[in-house]
Amino acid sequence: MNDAKQEGQIAPAATPPPAPALMMAFWMLLGAAAGIKLSQSLWQLLDWGNGKVSVAVPVGGTVGALIGASLGRISNPRLLVLLMAVFAGASAGGVAGEVAWGDVGGIGGKALGGLLGGFAWATWRVANRHHEPKP
Repeated sequence: MNDAKQEGQIAPAATPPPAPALMMAFWMLLGAAAGIKLSQSLWQLLDWGNGKVSVAVPVGGTVGALIGASLGRISNPRLLVLLMAVFAGASAGGVAGEVAWGDVGGIGGKALGGLLGGFAWATWRVANRHHEPKP
């Protein structure tokens, strides 16, 4: 009889599933890392002297984490695959461009790699459109 809910008693809050929170944390970390790397590259490209870490980490990390937090709210699997393809392409392009042409090549390589990642995703979507269920 003590198990019955008494009038005026508030039910305990349900624990939210961990997946959305973990996805948000993942995208925040990924965004912060990308923001730091981009701001460091711009700092070196513009030749603003020493302090590339002291400014790039808080500014780039904060902006990247905020962008990542907004990306972490996306629940559409197709868009998540697109984002991952763009990030993977940008990372690979940035490394290849920086090895070949230095800081300028790293920034240009990121942009080109991100575009190629998005293009690869679009090609995959077009090639597999006949496998999708009709709404």
